[in-house]
This record gives sequence, C-alpha cells and structure tokens, in this order.
Amino acid sequence: MENHTEIYCNQSLHYNIDDSLQISLNIKENKCNIPVSKLFTMSARENKKRDFLFVSKVIGKHMPMIPDTLKIIGGILARLWINEREDTVLYSTTELVNTLISLDASLDMMDSNLKNGEKDLKNHSIQDAIKNSNSILKAPIRLANKTLFIGFAETATGLAQSVLQNFSNAAYIHTTREKITSIEPALFFNEEHSHAVEHSLFPYENDFFNKFSDIVLIDDELTTGKSALNLIKCLPGKYFGIISILDWRDANSYKMFVDEPNLDVRVCSLLKGDIKCSKSKDIISDDITIPPSSTTLIPSTECVFQLAQSIEGYNKSTGRFGIASSDNLKISEEINSISKLLIKERTTGNCLCVGTGEFIYLPCSISSMLGDNVYFHSTTRSPVHARNIPSYGNKNKIAFQSPEDDTITNYLYNIPDNFYTQVFFFSEKPLTKEKKEELNRIFSYFHVKSIIFVCWKC
Repeated sequence: MENHTEIYCNQSLHYNIDDSLQISLNIKENKCNIPVSKLFTMSARENKKRDFLFVSKVIGKHMPMIPDTLKIIGGILARLWINEREDTVLYSTTELVNTLISLDASLDMMDSNLKNGEKDLKNHSIQDAIKNSNSILKAPIRLANKTLFIGFAETATGLAQSVLQNFSNAAYIHTTREKITSIEPALFFNEEHSHAVEHSLFPYENDFFNKFSDIVLIDDELTTGKSALNLIKCLPGKYFGIISILDWRDANSYKMFVDEPNLDVRVCSLLKGDIKCSKSKDIISDDITIPPSSTTLIPSTECVFQLAQSIEGYNKSTGRFGIASSDNLKISEEINSISKLLIKERTTGNCLCVGTGEFIYLPCSISSMLGDNVYFHSTTRSPVHARNIPSYGNKNKIAFQSPEDDTITNYLYNIPDNFYTQVFFFSEKPLTKEKKEELNRIFSYFHVKSIIFVCWKC
C-alpha cells in the first residue's frame, strides 16, 4: 500500500490497497498539528457494511505501541475537550503532543531494528519526555459541569478511561458486548456498521444517567456518527458531547446531527476531514497464522490477583459498571502494586503485553511500569484482512476462540517473528488449561521464550 503524500491540513492522503481498495482522505483540520502517520494507518475490513478500517497507532488495539501512549493521547483529548467546552485556553497540549510524536518515532526505530536484526531499544530522551508528561498529567483538572464519559466497546474502552484520569469530578462507564446475566442492562443500542452490532450499558447504580449535566461519548473515530446518535437518543442528559481522535463525517452526516430535534451535540476531535472509498475487486487475505499442534510449549507461569468484589468475575476497576474520579487513586494504587510484582518476572529483551477485548486500560497502565522495551496491544473481535505489504495496518493475523465465549472468534494482529522474548497475557478472568496451552503455542510459534498469564478472581 502506498502513501503518496502526507501533510497536516487542507490537502490529501491517498491509499491504494493491492489495487483493490482506493481510499482518499481530505484533511480539513488538524488541531494539534500531529502528523497523520503518527495517529493511524489503513487496512481493509472483512465486513460488507464498510470496506476500510482506520488502524489507530495510539489506542492499543491492532498495532503495538509504547504503553505510555494511551495516557498521553487521553491527556491531549481531555485538554481539547475542556478548552472547547468551557471556552478557555488554560490547558496546553504542546508538551503532550511532542511526547506522543516522540513515542511513535521510537516505534519507527523498532521497525528499523527488526530489519537490521537488532533487538533492544533504549532512548533516554524519550524516557525524559514521558516523565515530563507524567508530571503534567498528575495535576487533575476540575470540570465546571458534572460530566459522565462513556467509552465505546471494544476499541475505545482504554482511550475513554485514560480521558477520565485527567479530571477530578467526573464519572465513567463503557458500553459492553459481554453477556452479563445477573443484572439487567439500563439500555442497549446498535452500532450498525460493526461486526458485532449490539451494545449494552450496565451501571451498578439506579438512576445513574440522571446524575450528570454533561454526557460525553468517546470513540477513536467517527465516520458517520450514527452509532453515537443511536446511543444519545437513549440517554436522559441535558447536554451531549462526543470526543473522537478522528472525525470523517460528510455533509449528510453533519445534517443528521443538526436535524435531530431538541438535540445539541458538541463534537471535539483531533483531526477532521472527509473520506472517499472505492473498491474495484475483492481483497485476497494472506493466510491466517495457525501454529501446528506439534509446536513446543514454552515456559509459562500464572499470576492471579484477588478482587475484593466483582460482577460475574468482571473487574469493577475497568468502568464497565461505572466508576468516578474518586476511584482513580484506588485504581492507581492497584496498578502500582501489581506492576511491582510483575516487574520481578521481567526478563531481558523485548516484551509484549497483551490486553483482551474490552480489557485495555488496566493492562496497558500496568505495562507502562514494567521497564524498557515493553510494547502493548490487545486482542479484538474485529475481522480484518491481513496483508504483509508496506504501510498496511494488519501485517499478520491469528484467530482463536474467546477465552470467555467459545462462540466468538478473537483475533490478534501484527506479531513479528523472533522479536519478543517474553509475553504478559492479561485477562480479566482465569483462563482454562486448554486456552493457556493454545496461546502458549501461538507465541512459541513466533519464537517467544516465555509467557506470563495475568488474571484476576474473587
């Protein structure tokens, strides 16, 4: 896939995937002047409803990233939101943006190291930038209005919780596709273009949504905004907002927002533009990677952490059932204590930390404290064409059944061969012996030397 031109604003990007899918992006606004290549690349969906996928480099889903990236992008979006919502310029994003760009540059070095056969990556200037940004992020911001942030599962759960961390008087909940039977959903809605359309919300408090002046949805990208409107129509809020990294709504989509009676929605995004996509023929995927059953198992251990309370084994610290800013300190303490134990298991060389599905923020935050040469991304339900071609977002593809539901296929993308020496695999609940052996063979196939399974239970 060729990326012919890249500029920051008011020009175009063109992608040609295997001469089968042509994508043109017209960038109209780039608020923080971040190079587009630092935010995303493109892939082709295995989805008849929508052919293309924006493969984010900053949310820890399809592509590996340095774990600190998640809190940096959350801090940038949080400051953009409050500056726009409260008509202020008090909250600068400059330092955070510079760090974000530096982190992506270090991943470019990772690619270079792979080509040159080098293993380790140490960059003290990047570590200094992370420390400076962390000092900025430690000072919580107070919102003028009592605000609820809602993250979209599964892709934006980590992103949305990283936005919450910046505020002292907000709350957070995320939509879920998990099947929870012990409590009734407060509401459900459809994400119509998705591979898995049904979303539900399970707040643990009655009358949860009526407690907020502002309700703000968070996602990694808007193409039409229809899914966001579907959710907003179900909510009782007085004022609505949407925070998104990317906003690709066209004139008809904007009109859809304007024409909705008695509804005023503020959309805040890093980048705005429009997209044109044409498909000339079907894309032929590379083969799914299937490790043979004879693949030798590698050394593995399991670290199990106790939950004081849970709902059907799900960790309440994820925000699936609602959390407040007042919970942030306790969650940070949990992250710190777990990371201190896990870092004792670290070996030398490059380490991959893997989150699962909607379980992103906690694993990513723990991963950020496990030392140098650590990378993070997560499994997904999203089926995407795998193509090992330049600049394409999904180089290879592994498929396996969800640890929690054998009827659901999960995928893991972009595992380079002979690069990671160790893997930490994070799951909300303990895995079966059979599932651990399956994952063990997958990572052994890519010449990982050891795997640590990390989970929680009551």
